[in-house]
Amino acid sequence: MEKISYIASAAATILGLCEPFNKKMKTVLVFSLMGNLLVGISYILTGGFSGAVICFTAAVQLLINYSYASKEKTLPKGWVWVHTAAFLAVNLITFRAWYDVLSLVAAMLFVVSVAQTNTKHYRLLYISNSGLWILYDTLAKAYANLITHVVLFVAIGIAIYIRDKKVSELKG
Repeated sequence: MEKISYIASAAATILGLCEPFNKKMKTVLVFSLMGNLLVGISYILTGGFSGAVICFTAAVQLLINYSYASKEKTLPKGWVWVHTAAFLAVNLITFRAWYDVLSLVAAMLFVVSVAQTNTKHYRLLYISNSGLWILYDTLAKAYANLITHVVLFVAIGIAIYIRDKKVSELKG
């Protein structure tokens, strides 16, 4: 099972490397959906039940957000509250260890990040989210996902530099 966990995490890493470099939130949402499903599977295989449920809840949120983005509509603020409540409920139900609170905080950052219409704001929130998942993975001993989140953290940092900092320097 551990080998399958590493394969799922590797696939999520590859998808995640593409995600932060996209200019359109609609595309970001698709990559994030596939990545969350794979990371969720990896958590199940390593016993990280809380992390898995958070990832699968995120997948549902991403499907809802994508349905609005694909029609070029803004996500109603009410959905942000629904997603927040869903993540809070899921985390309370699956809470096992003190560090599961990190997955809740990461989930709240995720709710806000994928509700963005501007990919620059998404990336800034996403890098904070990844930092929390790195800490969670370390404490939960979910090493396959730790590798994924460290690589994604670096990729997001590079994407912020290339897409946001460099572009703003060119405009300024």
